[in-house]
Amino acid sequence: MKRVGVLIIFLLPFLTVGCAGHYNIPMVDVTATPPDIVQKIPLNAAILITDQMENYTFTGQANESSIYGTYTFPFGQMIKKNVFTILSPAFNKAVIVKGKPYPQDIDVIIVPKVEKFQHWYSGAGAFTSTVVAKISIKLAVYDMKGALVWEGIISSPKVEKIYSTPITGDFLGATGGAAAESVVAALQEAAKVMTSSREIHTFVSTKGVSETIASKPSGKELPIIKADVDKPFFGVTDKILGDNDMAVVIGVEKYQDLPASDYSSSDAKLIKEYLVSLGVKERNIELLLNERATQSSIKKTVETWLPNRIKSDSKVVIYYSGHGAPDTKNGDAYIVPFDGDPNYLEDTGYPLKRLYDKLGKLQVAEVIVLLDSCFSGAGGRSVLAKGARPLVMMADVSVLSSNMAVLSATQGTQISSSSPEKGHGIFTYYFL
Repeated sequence: MKRVGVLIIFLLPFLTVGCAGHYNIPMVDVTATPPDIVQKIPLNAAILITDQMENYTFTGQANESSIYGTYTFPFGQMIKKNVFTILSPAFNKAVIVKGKPYPQDIDVIIVPKVEKFQHWYSGAGAFTSTVVAKISIKLAVYDMKGALVWEGIISSPKVEKIYSTPITGDFLGATGGAAAESVVAALQEAAKVMTSSREIHTFVSTKGVSETIASKPSGKELPIIKADVDKPFFGVTDKILGDNDMAVVIGVEKYQDLPASDYSSSDAKLIKEYLVSLGVKERNIELLLNERATQSSIKKTVETWLPNRIKSDSKVVIYYSGHGAPDTKNGDAYIVPFDGDPNYLEDTGYPLKRLYDKLGKLQVAEVIVLLDSCFSGAGGRSVLAKGARPLVMMADVSVLSSNMAVLSATQGTQISSSSPEKGHGIFTYYFL
């Protein structure tokens, strides 16, 4: 599935076109049968249902076989409904968890993730049609110290359901049924694969269940699960950017004299990875992190490095994650560099108006500005001069050129912040 948030940014001409509906697929009960297990695993397992798995969003493309529109599938409910029947025969014990704290008697954490989901028409008639679903689930098994024991991708067969064409409810019900049966089929196969896994049985014999349990009272973090956006996975056909496209990526997490902006540095690195995956050459990306993102460096990069490298057909991406601040005298918004001081913004900050002005003068095809920051001084990723009050910031869109689009984490007095659970800035996480 394509990262829809990223692709929309570069398809600005299509943003004015009407879009298909968003459908919540109902939970459909499916009778699951226990799989044939050859050798039971003597472990207590907890299945961690992540946000990505709980409510999975699928977007169909406009082609003759795909089902156009956006659909949310309750995969979390489907797993919870059937996991005990399917996995209890494979382990001593199987329980569902949403997160920490984990039960004290658990030996391993199993984390399922949607690797690929397909949903399409098999045939359409005047009165009845067939909907098809197929799912590939990536399962990772971690010990209680966070070490990976085993991982694998399990795919279901194609599951078909017939529905009455004129009735929307029939279509949604058939879709839910096909999805639920595909999830059950994948879990049944996963149970067989895990019980025959050499890695899991080696873990049991060499590590020992007693050693794993004995380690629990130590209070160590268990386990660190990466967010579902932590690695771009675009195919060759998804490379929508090219040799002449440019990017300036700035992330300031650790400041010279200010509180940290959590995850800004790692988010900037991840944005660079995504841009490279989408086709931007590494030589065309200037990455400024922490102490490298001084006021002079930002100014030099935006106002000299970038204009000297662009072409007329270039697409330019500017990303900033870090603190913002308002000038309490005139309300102007500033990016706060590594060496910035909110008490002396005119001397140490970089004004957004100046950024927009310099970018607007570039003779390029498109300019996209992404700001994971806030500029009101109300908290979060915003700082304020000592003794000053937060401002209501109003975006001045009149300074933007016709080929420029700006996506910002906040407006007005809103606060931009980070999520310890996701390990990212909120804006960056949902953008990716």
